[in-house]
Amino acid sequence: MKLKITLSVLMSSVIIFALILAIPGSVLVATAKPLPPIKIGIVQSVSGMVSDFALEDVEGFKVRIDEINEKGGVKTKDGLRKIKLIVRDNKLKPDIAVKNAKSLILEQKCNFLVGCISSSCTLAVSQWAKENKALYWCWDARTHHATGSRGHRYYFRSSGNTWMNGHAAAYYFKDKPYTRWGFINPDYSYGRSQFESFVHGMKEFKAGVKVTEQWPKLGTTDFTPFITALMAAKPEMIYSSLWGTDAMTFIKQSKGYGLFKKMGYVGLFHGMPLLRPIGQEMVEGIYALTEAPFVYPGPPENRAFYDAYKDRTGKLPSDYSVLGYNAATFIVAGIEKAGTAETEALIDALETVCIDTIAPAGRICIRKCDHQSDYGICIGKTVRDPKWPWFVLKDIEIIPGAPTMRSCEQIMDERAKTK
Repeated sequence: MKLKITLSVLMSSVIIFALILAIPGSVLVATAKPLPPIKIGIVQSVSGMVSDFALEDVEGFKVRIDEINEKGGVKTKDGLRKIKLIVRDNKLKPDIAVKNAKSLILEQKCNFLVGCISSSCTLAVSQWAKENKALYWCWDARTHHATGSRGHRYYFRSSGNTWMNGHAAAYYFKDKPYTRWGFINPDYSYGRSQFESFVHGMKEFKAGVKVTEQWPKLGTTDFTPFITALMAAKPEMIYSSLWGTDAMTFIKQSKGYGLFKKMGYVGLFHGMPLLRPIGQEMVEGIYALTEAPFVYPGPPENRAFYDAYKDRTGKLPSDYSVLGYNAATFIVAGIEKAGTAETEALIDALETVCIDTIAPAGRICIRKCDHQSDYGICIGKTVRDPKWPWFVLKDIEIIPGAPTMRSCEQIMDERAKTK
């Protein structure tokens, strides 16, 4: 009797085991508990005067994250993990940006922070991140002090910076026949840094002399006193880091004074974010610097991003959109390299990550000593194009980022002096 029972139990076990083996692997996986998502906190100025541009950073970032999530998530040593984004509006105010950072890390339990279009905001968030050992990835704000004198282990930046941008412009003009330069830059940390960098480069490359400098406040609506001061100084060329609405207002008002008929003009980041909204009121033949000139359809990878972005937002992307996409691409590559989103391990991995961007700069890398990317920039001249309701750039030249960066020794020396 015992033998019969034992055989019966044994046969039942064999049958059950066979049935388990017959169950498709996908069914077994489906019953497994999914891994928790990686949470990224985004600190950005998504309302107010810069919201159009700031939202393009965010949307470009989301395009890349959506691509990853649609494939099941980012690869980690524990398996695929989806990415969840939590966006907070800093209203272009540093104190609110810090409050957002605190809330996202301490209350929302985000793994790390991304964002900031404002240099003032990025410096404030960076300081908090340093004090609290929270990873913070900046995708846009440009002040070179963020990866220079005030840089630290927990701060990364995937865009170029003011030092790189200013020196790239000065290098380009070193062999051009312009010796008298006028300047108009926004009166806050970004504008001051851009001016400082170009003037330093101008002296280094013997690109000319300064004859006037003008400092309108961010959000200026009447540029008359600045325009007349520039014209009175009679420079041969004007260098401007005005951007967004300020740049558009300045150009429109300057046309009324005939400024562009009397002197040349080079505008930093006068690419798609300016060319699209100003439309046919743009001036033809001025120099414009941008990291991602508008090209469509372009190469297959370029068209794929443009189409995905347009499907998501209803419009074609800009330089800002590419910045967001680049940042997400860097971060995903870092997580996959580290196998985790744990702060210290992820930082170690990100310190040597390279990506292929759709921008003309091509392959770009993070430099270990200061966590600054070597993202290059382009310069071209504005021209009408019958295919588009905005001007485009012609005669585009790429200025690589790496040669415009300060050496690691210079960066470390600067940091040591500011401690």
